[in-house]
Amino acid sequence: MITCVPELRGFQAKPNGDIEIKLVVSNDSLSGQLEELLDLVDSKVEVNISSNDIRYHEKVDPETREPVLKYMVNTDGTVEMYSQEKLDLELEELPEEERSSVINKSEIDEYILACESGAMTIPGGIFEGKEVLQKLSEGEDLAELAKYYGTPLQEMQDTLDDYRKFVAPQAKAWQDWKNGSDQTSDNKQADIETADQESLNLEE
Repeated sequence: MITCVPELRGFQAKPNGDIEIKLVVSNDSLSGQLEELLDLVDSKVEVNISSNDIRYHEKVDPETREPVLKYMVNTDGTVEMYSQEKLDLELEELPEEERSSVINKSEIDEYILACESGAMTIPGGIFEGKEVLQKLSEGEDLAELAKYYGTPLQEMQDTLDDYRKFVAPQAKAWQDWKNGSDQTSDNKQADIETADQESLNLEE
């Protein structure tokens, strides 16, 4: 079995009625699997194609165009939700609008695995998403996990994606905070290296 994350570049209908699907995979994604891939040429394979992106919706204030619910990341990486209340309560309430955003599954999964909180409640019940993702990150197969939890495979996949959609806004805030922290650390390291170099030049 080969595990990779290809990009779907397109498909084409052939005169004989077949559909040719074009998938493009980076060398890094196939690292160590090229020989196995060669053995599969002209063989029948099982492929499950699903988007690696999660599209989620946020309610926005029609006046400010800002999300009604916002997320603040503390210095320790924990995420807290807060709402932006209207300053003038006498203003006529306008109907809320929705905004669609996209985030990669891997970014959501990284947030879930890094978050120290327990199970989260999503519409439909409580889902141990972190436990499932932890097992997947350790190499376990989703189909085997579905059997272990006594859940049909498709239902398991759908519920996992629902969970990802539920935490997507938090994951986006956390990723922005993380990337900002990484950039700050890089800048600090660059400043230190520059200062060290200037100190050496002065000594010379």
